[in-house]
Amino acid sequence: MLTLSCPSCGANVEFKSKVSVYAVCSFCKSSLVRQDMDLEKIGTVADLLDDLTPIQIGTSGMFSKEKFEVIGRLKVGYADGFWNEWFTMFGDGKVGWLAEAQGFYALCFPFFEVQVPSKASLSVGKTVDFGSKGIFEVEDLRPVKCLFSEGELPFNAVQGRESTSVDLTGFEDEMATIEYASNETRMFLGAYKDFDEFQFKNLRHIDGW
Repeated sequence: MLTLSCPSCGANVEFKSKVSVYAVCSFCKSSLVRQDMDLEKIGTVADLLDDLTPIQIGTSGMFSKEKFEVIGRLKVGYADGFWNEWFTMFGDGKVGWLAEAQGFYALCFPFFEVQVPSKASLSVGKTVDFGSKGIFEVEDLRPVKCLFSEGELPFNAVQGRESTSVDLTGFEDEMATIEYASNETRMFLGAYKDFDEFQFKNLRHIDGW
């Protein structure tokens, strides 16, 4: 784990994952980008209205018999609502994303085995060949923007960051997602699971939950 000082308030800012390059100071809410051993402030994250999620930074869970910890969060907004993407790290340093949307939960991992299709070639109902992982169908495609970020993340997640999100489904519980941003394209593959299957610990207390 790497600990650096916030250039705005001097508080400690921790980076648990080697791939994390962005963090939000938990004290002054400064958006920070890491350049080796230095941090640069690039903005400030506004306060978040409560969205009643039970997940929080520090929540742990299980996936495929491996334990993971939530170390960052990206709240993504679109015209009709929002969802949460929680950045997770496993004991061996592997990272993934826990998606939380409208009561559905999925965990996915970076996927590099096939070439990412062009955004122009995709539309709802089109299929994408994930090689040995099979054929996935585009279920949703929409422009989104970052509403909120916290903890540490592997890319700059300033408020207002715009991208296009594509959700795909495979057979049974398999899922995939592709994100097209201005200077990067990312593809992920994973699976949906019921909430209890993750065996979450250190959840945020919510009255009535």
